[in-house]
Amino acid sequence: MEESGINKLGDTVAAYPSFQNSGYKTFKGLFVSGKNMLTFRICDHPERDLAVMDSTGKMKDMYKAVFLHTPAFPYEFVYVEVKGTLSEADEESRKRGYDSMIIVNEVLAFEQKNYQNSCIPYDFWILGKDWSLQISENEQVLVLKDFTTMKVYVFEYFPPKKSSEELFTYASNNYASGAAIKTVIRKEACTDSSGNAFQYSATAVVNGKVYRGCAIKGTN
Repeated sequence: MEESGINKLGDTVAAYPSFQNSGYKTFKGLFVSGKNMLTFRICDHPERDLAVMDSTGKMKDMYKAVFLHTPAFPYEFVYVEVKGTLSEADEESRKRGYDSMIIVNEVLAFEQKNYQNSCIPYDFWILGKDWSLQISENEQVLVLKDFTTMKVYVFEYFPPKKSSEELFTYASNNYASGAAIKTVIRKEACTDSSGNAFQYSATAVVNGKVYRGCAIKGTN
């Protein structure tokens, strides 16, 4: 496995020397339950993936439960806070390309990733009535969730066309699903259905269906 995908995760333990000989610590990060492996990204180092030894035996079921009544896509990360320790990876994890692992002894928080808890910087997070759209150069995706139809549209990220620092246009196609998206974000006052005020408005069109909402600019 290439270093850019998993990194030399033995370095992860070295990055946290105070954790090597101490008790449990609280880790905040992103977690995904894959087909054959559990993976964790520490918020402070989101470029690093760690194998997970789940001593609670609950994280797989929690992962399934968090998406039970909401649209999701394969290998979608969730936000978690856990107590545990860092360790060298076991033999099985090493075969899969991991050099380090986190041993989880307690789960403190487990929720879907959103604009408030995402460790990975994003371009924009758009909120509308019964839909949302995440735009992230770091994750190289545009992900639109339609909570009415329970559909998820995932697109490859392409840099926006900018006519100014106040107008952003993102476009992409998913040829496998036959879907196309165009999103226009404007820097202007926007108020959602609950009366919350935002600095950006947004309109997204997917296969002719128009979505309107307000956008939050990330730190990307």
